[in-house]
Amino acid sequence: MDKLLDVLVLGKRSFHDLSMRGRVVLSQMPLNLTLGLVWGIMAFVHEEPMHLEFLVGQGLGILLLGLCAALPWDRIPYGLFLVIPFLDLIPIALVRASAADVVPGLGLLAVFPMMWLAGSGIHPKIMVPAGGVAVLLMVWLPLLGRSDLGLRDLVGELVTPFLMLAIAVAVSVMTKSGMEQQSHIAELLERSEMRERILETILDTVDVGVVAFDADGRDILFNLRLRDFYRAALPEGADDAPEAELVVVDEATGELVPPRRRPAARAIAGEVFTHEIVRLGRGKTARTVSVSARPLGGAEAGPAGTVLAFSDVTDVVAAVRAKDSFVASMSHEFRTPLTSIRGYAELLLDDPALPAGARADVLVIDRSARHLQLMVDEVLAAATGTVASVLWTPIDLAELVREAAASATPEAASRGISFQVRTSGDVRLHGDRTAMIRTVDNLVSNAIKYSGDGREVRLSTARENGWVVLTVSDDGIGMSQADVNSVFTRFHRSSAAKVAGIPGIGLGMALAREVAEQHGGRLECVSRLGEGTTFTLRIPGASMPPQPSPGAGTQAGRAD
Repeated sequence: MDKLLDVLVLGKRSFHDLSMRGRVVLSQMPLNLTLGLVWGIMAFVHEEPMHLEFLVGQGLGILLLGLCAALPWDRIPYGLFLVIPFLDLIPIALVRASAADVVPGLGLLAVFPMMWLAGSGIHPKIMVPAGGVAVLLMVWLPLLGRSDLGLRDLVGELVTPFLMLAIAVAVSVMTKSGMEQQSHIAELLERSEMRERILETILDTVDVGVVAFDADGRDILFNLRLRDFYRAALPEGADDAPEAELVVVDEATGELVPPRRRPAARAIAGEVFTHEIVRLGRGKTARTVSVSARPLGGAEAGPAGTVLAFSDVTDVVAAVRAKDSFVASMSHEFRTPLTSIRGYAELLLDDPALPAGARADVLVIDRSARHLQLMVDEVLAAATGTVASVLWTPIDLAELVREAAASATPEAASRGISFQVRTSGDVRLHGDRTAMIRTVDNLVSNAIKYSGDGREVRLSTARENGWVVLTVSDDGIGMSQADVNSVFTRFHRSSAAKVAGIPGIGLGMALAREVAEQHGGRLECVSRLGEGTTFTLRIPGASMPPQPSPGAGTQAGRAD
């Protein structure tokens, strides 16, 4: 009963929240309430005793309401409750026939059963016409007992059935439209729930922690992986803690990140960032994560919130550190014996009594040791991250090129490779002599390494519009465009070099590009597979102040 009253007074419950019995009783109740009102009016204005027909009609109405409340409609085949509105026309007809002279228009009571029939949505093409016929019989049957019945009397009673039929048609149309909309909404809701389940499943499956905040900074979505990160960031011994008390450590400094500078606080404030590295927690359970934040799309007024993604990079950071430590350690370990080898080789070369044949052998030892030391320097530079600071001194690039060609001639001659060296113009510059020597040696060594036997390597220097330009060309194996696009990546080696079995570690060209950029220049490359490669080094000339250009672009080339 409480539920029925709540629906009647338009409370929190809706009609469809009721049981089948409650809905049937509620559909019948308006007619009974109106019949009760008619009874009250008759008792107040009608001085004579009630007609038997009136009492019978009222009793039948009460009986039908009792049936609605007593029958187990949930266990009765659906749709049989529509017998009730047809039976309602009987008490309506009796009340109308006995009280029409006191309360006119009682035939309009038929609107209640007609709305029930039309609003049920069950076979409206049958129920609506059948209801119209039933109302017509309701108004005609009482006339059939009259001796003076004429056609005028029958036609005069058509208004009520026609009005009820029109109302029923209108209700039926609206009910059908409402049911279609409800079905569409239910379908959309089901799709939405399915997508939500799919999204939750995907988020709980991926190995990325995801959290979404609304515009007010409240978390509205987070997955299981994020819970793991949350537990890792909890203070020692705590089972729960607010975000401001979580242990979030700056990976670079090792100090706690202030609450306002933490990824979540910055994202809620509207900041967008990518791959911010922080460490969650301390000790063995700590996790190093890469955090990115993006705004959550909303209305035109602005973002509806923000989304953060946490990727676990603990193992990656540990591997990089281990690699850098190993490379740096091994590079330093190599330096000691190499220094000894080169030192003793220089002592032997300074001995005037050294035979010519032995001198040639010592030169090979010294050249090989110098080449190995060059590789060690490259590995060490890669391990430390950048090329050392530039020590500005005047440099004649043509002189460096001639020295590099002379040093590489024995190695080239052993394979029948010849040098063509052309220098023109003033090619002096300001720069770090050691770094430039290493860069030129790298370019020359690279050309020899990838040239075919008996080919030619061309070296040329020139001055172009204030730039000192070195061009190194070979007719070797060349590179595909895919390798050209990746060659300046450290430790990258071209596919052609791997297939040909040419040794190298993939650092020479990457470090050469860094030297060029540190001198305010750039290193360019043009290469075609099977046709050779041309490297072009451009450095500001001595007449230009050495200003490094932050945006100095590079084009990909071939790595050692």
